[in-house]
Amino acid sequence: MKLRRPVRIALSVGAFLAFWTALSIYDSGMFPAPMLVGSLMIEFIIEGDVDGQSALYHLWVTFVRVLMATTLALGLAILIGIAMKLNDGVAKAFEAWLPVWMTPPDVVVILIVMVMVGFNTEAVVLSVAFVYTPFALVTIWQGLQDIDAELVEMADSFGASQRQIWQEIYLPHLLSYVFASLRHLFGMTWKVAVIAEVFGISNGVGSRVRFWFLQGNIAEVLAYSVLFIGVVLVIEYLILSPIQQRAFAWRQA
Repeated sequence: MKLRRPVRIALSVGAFLAFWTALSIYDSGMFPAPMLVGSLMIEFIIEGDVDGQSALYHLWVTFVRVLMATTLALGLAILIGIAMKLNDGVAKAFEAWLPVWMTPPDVVVILIVMVMVGFNTEAVVLSVAFVYTPFALVTIWQGLQDIDAELVEMADSFGASQRQIWQEIYLPHLLSYVFASLRHLFGMTWKVAVIAEVFGISNGVGSRVRFWFLQGNIAEVLAYSVLFIGVVLVIEYLILSPIQQRAFAWRQA
């Protein structure tokens, strides 16, 4: 018997909490109990942290940075991908440099950009966008390569203009790859943005994780981590996933 998705999610969460509780009983110092972490999370949201700001404020600051970095990375990937499709010289140049672009470690890029730009939001956005633009570009470029050449040839034989071909063939086909890149980017940029904030930004989730880590308070670190993960999952499954399903409902029809 196949269980419905809400039931599977409930069982997974229940099993995770049971395992966490067992670990907390075994070593409460290393694994604070879920109830303790949950109460701290609520306290940070309602009463605020030691800096006087609510955890929701820090989440919002991080979210804005992630949104800016994701938009920049995806926008650059789309523009470069289209340029590669239109010009073979551009395609060869980026195909040669893509492996190099994807190689530098995230931490190294973050530190270099922060030294050049400063420890601010711009540095977080630029470093995160630089790290993940090539990964989005690979997906976009693959989507452009997978377009049915015979369909394009048929449209051309019927006298369709390049604008019509792009509007009616390329862009609808590319949309699924754009959504795939968006969901992947949004999940990954959160991680790198928080790492960037840990290195010296004064606000955002990463700044609070750094503060409580330096105090040696694992429960507070876990409280922000759980809140952070929960928000990412809500955005992924309650916002992005339904939008993608609605956007491609015509395919099922």
